[in-house]
Amino acid sequence: MTILLFTAGFAAALLAGVYLSWPGWVLPAGIGLLVLFLGSVLLKKLPRPRLVLLGAAMALLWLTAYGALFQAPAEALEHRTVRLEGVVTDWPEETDYGLRVPVRAGEEGGRKVSALLYCEPDLSDLRPGDSLACIAYCQPADRVRGEESLYYTSRGIQLQIQSYGEVTVTPADGFSLRYAPALLAGSLRDLIDHLYPADQTGFLKAILTGDKSGLTDLEQNQFNRVGLGHVVVISGLHVSYLLGFLSIFFKRERKSSLVILLVALAAFSLVTGNAPGTVRAAILGGLVLIGQHIGRDSHPMTALSLGLLVLLGANPYAIANAGLQFSFLATAGIFLLGRPWLEKWLKALPKACRRWVSPILSVFAVSLGAMVFTVPLSALYFGRFSLIAPLSNLLVGWTVSLVFAGGLVSLALGALWLPLGQAVAWLVGLPLDLFLWYAEQAGKVRLAALVTDEGYFALWAAFVYGLILLGMLLPGKKRLVVPVCACVVTLCLSAILTAQTAQRTGLTVTVLDVGQGQSILLNSKGTTALVDCGGTTDPGDTAATHLQNLGKDSLDLLVLTHFHEDHAGGVPELLSRVKVKAMALPDVEGDSPIRREIELLAAEQNIPITYVTETSTARLNQAVLTLHPPLPGSETVNERCLSLVCTYGDWDALITGDMPQEEERRLAARDVLPDCELLVAGHHGSSSSTCQDLLDAITPELAVISVGYNTYGHPARETLDRLAASNTQVYRTDQMGTVTVYAKEVS
Repeated sequence: MTILLFTAGFAAALLAGVYLSWPGWVLPAGIGLLVLFLGSVLLKKLPRPRLVLLGAAMALLWLTAYGALFQAPAEALEHRTVRLEGVVTDWPEETDYGLRVPVRAGEEGGRKVSALLYCEPDLSDLRPGDSLACIAYCQPADRVRGEESLYYTSRGIQLQIQSYGEVTVTPADGFSLRYAPALLAGSLRDLIDHLYPADQTGFLKAILTGDKSGLTDLEQNQFNRVGLGHVVVISGLHVSYLLGFLSIFFKRERKSSLVILLVALAAFSLVTGNAPGTVRAAILGGLVLIGQHIGRDSHPMTALSLGLLVLLGANPYAIANAGLQFSFLATAGIFLLGRPWLEKWLKALPKACRRWVSPILSVFAVSLGAMVFTVPLSALYFGRFSLIAPLSNLLVGWTVSLVFAGGLVSLALGALWLPLGQAVAWLVGLPLDLFLWYAEQAGKVRLAALVTDEGYFALWAAFVYGLILLGMLLPGKKRLVVPVCACVVTLCLSAILTAQTAQRTGLTVTVLDVGQGQSILLNSKGTTALVDCGGTTDPGDTAATHLQNLGKDSLDLLVLTHFHEDHAGGVPELLSRVKVKAMALPDVEGDSPIRREIELLAAEQNIPITYVTETSTARLNQAVLTLHPPLPGSETVNERCLSLVCTYGDWDALITGDMPQEEERRLAARDVLPDCELLVAGHHGSSSSTCQDLLDAITPELAVISVGYNTYGHPARETLDRLAASNTQVYRTDQMGTVTVYAKEVS
């Protein structure tokens, strides 16, 4: 209980110290809490609350000390261009613009800090332990994609470095125990590449080495949607698999076996990158092993608290790490709710069937217990949560244990003789393929995951939590039939109301929040068209999820304005989730890889394609789409944009893709555009689009700018000024999220 109370105060104070923006209060508050603690000791008052006070005081004092010891040297380098020297601490990672390399770096003779170095792709052969030197510009680690974020700080990264010019590299001299875990992880990943086919390597690397870079965005979205995302994040699940596998060969009662198992836990944590969930699970598993060896049971919540203290002692900002938060809350939910629920459920069953039903109930109890505390966190971070997670864990959770254990065996045998390892890898691939197939198919289910910022699903989740709270507070024997039926009925009602809300007028235009990109859903009484599907924040997943929330498993028409990544990059994932009945494409960029991929997928799924080479129309229930082909004589890709007008009675919306001003003027001069109530601003609000001539021609009442974080200056001040001068009300997805416009009824 002492450790539990101390940790509660420690964690609560760190949450306040890390998340509250003004740091000046931290040290005075820490000293004040320490004085209160000493006063309670002298007065012999409040024995338990004073442990919380002590934990809170120590947390705030440590947060201050951590800033002076580790953050101050990094802050001295921020916003400066200096000559840096450092050591590579882990393997380089590919980015869209080059490489990202974990390093410890600083000025010559100065303190070295943990940092990320961004450099050219020709340095991909860097290895942990290599030394380097370069001229670099240093940026704070607390900004990600232009916004304040604790993402890197919570992982112990104090600086982001952009190299300029030549990077001088000195290969590591000899063997270094410090970098041995990272080197071993790299060797294991190379061996996985030799043992398994390309479509399986990403999964194996994730669960065996902690490297998720080999997983595609589509795969990760599928896993998260069906409640299996935790499988590819090294945590207590994998530690339990490891201990279970090693226990086959080492008896826990022997002291030598205990040492081997503890060393294996530490090695696994180091090789997989010391992620918070792994460290927490390794500490918890180690305490359980030691307790079993000395004949004492470890208190689960005390052990969990000790693991949290170790992590926060190493880096107090780890309290903001999403992985740690999910891992801790999931484990706490299992201990506090999952296990008691399982015991109650089993007691309610006849003894004869408990043995057979216990494994099924155990999966459901553990899954539900973990979900109780993590669903709100998932809704906060991602705006969604998986509804079928317990079912997914029951159906394919067992395959992961086989893949994990079989993967270890294949690596061990493959290191001795490659063909033998490949033979085992083939067997391992069978349950792995089943897991991947399930994730793909279950991800298409309409209510596999619920989005909390759309429709009525957030209210439904609040209703369910209310029932759980009532069940915990009210005394007496609980019957599950009525609350379970109430949850099912209200879920169906929420789905119906969400779908019906979109049908309250004859046309809705929804500009989805896909970051820096564009994806626009047109919905006329259940008939749907999507204009573009690209962006920086999972555009295919976003569009498919929005459709399914409306009760739709298919899309009647997909229109692409052009084949840039930010307008078409999400199409493959969209096609994997929903059935597209037809496509309308501009006949441009014949050598575009994106166009070729889309055409290939369309052929595989028998989707008819219409190439828009002349002005044409398409019926969308009560609305009409008028598609204008790229204007003749256009040269650049942006100039060769398809544009369209969506008409509902006397209400019109214009979408021009990335069409530049000169093409806008040519389009307006053709006198084919009506007065428009809505304009989706061209090229994400760029100064090169949304010209005054176009605004004068269509006189829009509303303009929506589909934009996210970017380095191009979108939306431009000139564009915003032109829209303001035209009395056009502006909405932006980067500030407001998804924007839905309801067309007025036909006059």
